[in-house]
Amino acid sequence: VGGKLSSLKKHIAAVELNSLFQGTDFKLAACPRPLDDKVAKECGFTSLSVRVVKELVTLSSYPLPKSPKISNAGKHLSAAEFHFFLQNAAQSFDKEDLKKDKELVLLDARNLYETRIGKFHTPNVETLDPSIRQYSDLPSWIDDNADQLRGKNVLMYCTGGIRCEMASAYIRSKGAGFENVFQLFGGIQRYLEQFPDGGFFRGKNFVFDHRISVGSTDADILGTCLLCGVPFDDYSSRLRCTYCRMLVLVCDGCQKGSTLVCELCQKHGKEVELVSSVESGRSNTISAQTELKTVSSDANPSPHLSWRQGK
Repeated sequence: VGGKLSSLKKHIAAVELNSLFQGTDFKLAACPRPLDDKVAKECGFTSLSVRVVKELVTLSSYPLPKSPKISNAGKHLSAAEFHFFLQNAAQSFDKEDLKKDKELVLLDARNLYETRIGKFHTPNVETLDPSIRQYSDLPSWIDDNADQLRGKNVLMYCTGGIRCEMASAYIRSKGAGFENVFQLFGGIQRYLEQFPDGGFFRGKNFVFDHRISVGSTDADILGTCLLCGVPFDDYSSRLRCTYCRMLVLVCDGCQKGSTLVCELCQKHGKEVELVSSVESGRSNTISAQTELKTVSSDANPSPHLSWRQGK
């Protein structure tokens, strides 16, 4: 929901009168108007849509052998608690149920294009990045990499906390050895509110509205251009992979005349051959798929509005 801050606060107050919404983590954030019409159309909240769905975010695109129960989700950690355990990862833990004799690992529950521009990093804690195209690919990654999670304290995080609810429940549903799963309550957004300098988070937090990404006071750029490799983390051009349509990072200098293939499609043997043809005085670019036979080693100011995103 987007609008003036005063209007959003009235909206929240009215919604909270309904007992169904008690405990909802309403998130308020100020932002400028959309960069352009393209961003406004793809990312903006232009109308109210109310739907009844089984899941807020689809956990899996296929039936799971054992569907997780939300009541079995990982224990919530506040931003301060999450930060504390990263800060003291090499020392003993004091929080109940966070076992000091178990190794601590971080699990990023977001998609590849999100993790490319920002993620948590602390020298003494391993961060697992599944590098998935979409959230529904996460269960398969968890199944294939269960040994990296078994017997460990798993600290999960995502943008605002929603995706971690079912994902943490899925991990815990695996039984013995997967009990100690914890999640950052309110996600990266709440963490950056608590730690404006970024804390242990590096880069920018990708968001699903016309802000596109939100950073801390730390100006580090983690992302790189898909084509030339220069530091770059701006998705405002909304460029996508030719094959899977996943967002890709392409710097201003490489955006003209390029056919784009994301790193995941490249990994699975796809590339694009550009064939230029001149017809009726116009140059047309035709994309043709080929199989990779070798692996290459190169791979005016606007008034501000406030936006709210519920948990």
